[in-house]
Amino acid sequence: MVGMKLPPPPTRSTITTTTSAGSHELKVEGYSVTKLLVDGERIESSKFRAAGHDFQICYYPNKYRKKDCNTGRISAPPGAQMLHAGSNATISFFLKLAGGSKGKDVRAEFQFSLVPRHGGEPAAPGAPAKVRFVGERHVVTFPRKHNGVEYWGLKISKKELEKSPEYLWDDSFVVRCEISVVEKPIVRSHDFMVCRCKDDLCKHHHLTGASLVKDVVVNYFLKCLVQVH
Repeated sequence: MVGMKLPPPPTRSTITTTTSAGSHELKVEGYSVTKLLVDGERIESSKFRAAGHDFQICYYPNKYRKKDCNTGRISAPPGAQMLHAGSNATISFFLKLAGGSKGKDVRAEFQFSLVPRHGGEPAAPGAPAKVRFVGERHVVTFPRKHNGVEYWGLKISKKELEKSPEYLWDDSFVVRCEISVVEKPIVRSHDFMVCRCKDDLCKHHHLTGASLVKDVVVNYFLKCLVQVH
């Protein structure tokens, strides 16, 4: 009988992708006065640092024109483009990257919301019997040469806002922007174990760290693991 030589075990590597998160709150005082600005005019927040980059919030108290913002590149569900028709009946918030991005595009997820009068988190989507002002989560790419590119994030009816004292008080309101930026993936080549467990108790031991200790794995979990050298 001719002996069969077993193939060498496969090599393994790991790709780890993480995000950095941050948030910024902007208070708009004198809301009724901002409505006197001409159509398409915006007010920009000061620069703030979040997720390793500088950003600004752009507030449009009245109608905005398409040339004022990069609405065509927003990751939004079908039909969302209807929201981008500027209207004097609404106020709008956009996010832009402030300054260069050091030679690379910036992939980010962000969400705008109004902060209730007494602070805390904004109302959860679908909350009953309560006016809520929470925008959709958008995933966008700020180009390396952004040239002031802005991405739409939240549009609010003035009528609804003005009859909501929980959010508009003393002619002021606060808008929050939460941002997460995708970091550069880390690739590592190293040994690790591939678990073939079907038993919940065994999986629990792996998750609590036992599978990371080689001698424990060999002694107690050899039958349910494929060992990679």
